[in-house]
Amino acid sequence: MESASCVVELANAADIKPMLAFWRSIPGLGVGRGDTESSLKAFLERNPTTCLLLKINGCLMGTVLGGFDGRRGYIYHLAVHPDYQGRGYGKMLLSRVISQLKDLGAPKIHLFAFGDNHTAEGFYLSQGWEKRRNIQVFSWDTSEDMPPEVIPSGEENI
Repeated sequence: MESASCVVELANAADIKPMLAFWRSIPGLGVGRGDTESSLKAFLERNPTTCLLLKINGCLMGTVLGGFDGRRGYIYHLAVHPDYQGRGYGKMLLSRVISQLKDLGAPKIHLFAFGDNHTAEGFYLSQGWEKRRNIQVFSWDTSEDMPPEVIPSGEENI
């Protein structure tokens, strides 16, 4: 799979702008408010061995970000340019990031995909991933006001 024209390399801060542009071009992949240059730079610094780029003939054609919090591994933005999908590049990137996360000690790895991204769902299921139906994802937008702090009854001196 990897040849002189196809290389997988570690992502670095100089790759952030091209990665953002790439992700915005991929149908079904979400780029959210958390995907800022500064947050991605911090992510790359915290996870230097698990953020990978696929370059074909020197052009960015795939990405995957892996993160490890000491308890679980997480995979974000696994993407391959549509012209190169179905050729094994996604499997290769997924295999490499899983290997890196395992080396860091991750006993389990999670990833998120939009519910209507049937391409991603089919891909992950075909790779043996389990679609969890027993958990839900809840999110808190930190730009929102926090609810008022509640002090448990009888604990006013906390």
